[in-house]
Amino acid sequence: MKKIVLITLCLITIGAQAQISLGIVAEPAYNIARIGPTPQNSSDSLKALKTSDMSLSLGLEIRKQLDRYQSFSVIPTFYQTNMTLVKRNLQFLDVIHPQLPEIRDLSQGANKVAYIRYRQQYAGAQFLYNRILQLRKIPNKMALEINGGFGMYYLINGDVKVTTEGFAIKNDFTHVIKDSIGIDNRPYHINLSLGSDLTYEVLPRVTLAAGVRIPIPITSTTTSSPRITIYNPTLRVSLRKSL
Repeated sequence: MKKIVLITLCLITIGAQAQISLGIVAEPAYNIARIGPTPQNSSDSLKALKTSDMSLSLGLEIRKQLDRYQSFSVIPTFYQTNMTLVKRNLQFLDVIHPQLPEIRDLSQGANKVAYIRYRQQYAGAQFLYNRILQLRKIPNKMALEINGGFGMYYLINGDVKVTTEGFAIKNDFTHVIKDSIGIDNRPYHINLSLGSDLTYEVLPRVTLAAGVRIPIPITSTTTSSPRITIYNPTLRVSLRKSL
């Protein structure tokens, strides 16, 4: 985490005399978990239960303009990934998670479903090189930009959020488990990043951008077996102002 802060501060200092813009970035992501092959029984069970899920990451963009078409961005970011398991057709005395008591609901009418969301929350930064493509027949206030770089993040929280439908556990439909969650999260995360944005100058020196970003994990999400890696392609929306 200290390295991330030092790199960010150095880059900001270097660019202090250049044209700088500040912005906010929101990235809703579609999380897809890839589960490793071993041990076989555990891996097969997780694969049968897992489903896709959504998460939201937020950041503050600090952008240095290198020239008319090129820029470099440092984006301190709160970054989240999720892996969700769904257990359906649950019965009396079934166990959803080892940290929760067994089901004590005897009702037969409602289908009992449990959503088990493993959440990883990180603090870190993205480091991106941006380039505007020179395209003809595009309005002067609009531009198409491509970018690439990497992200470095430090795990600040890992937990499990269990939500039930059709029954309650201890008279509650939502439980958050902090200890003995069942997986060992890696304490850091590194990924490569590729993306593109369509930008529009809504006001003088104020730019709205929307696009996509494809993070490519370099490290797995967990260190325990089976090894889990979460892929999370994102939509990206940002608003920035030149200083």
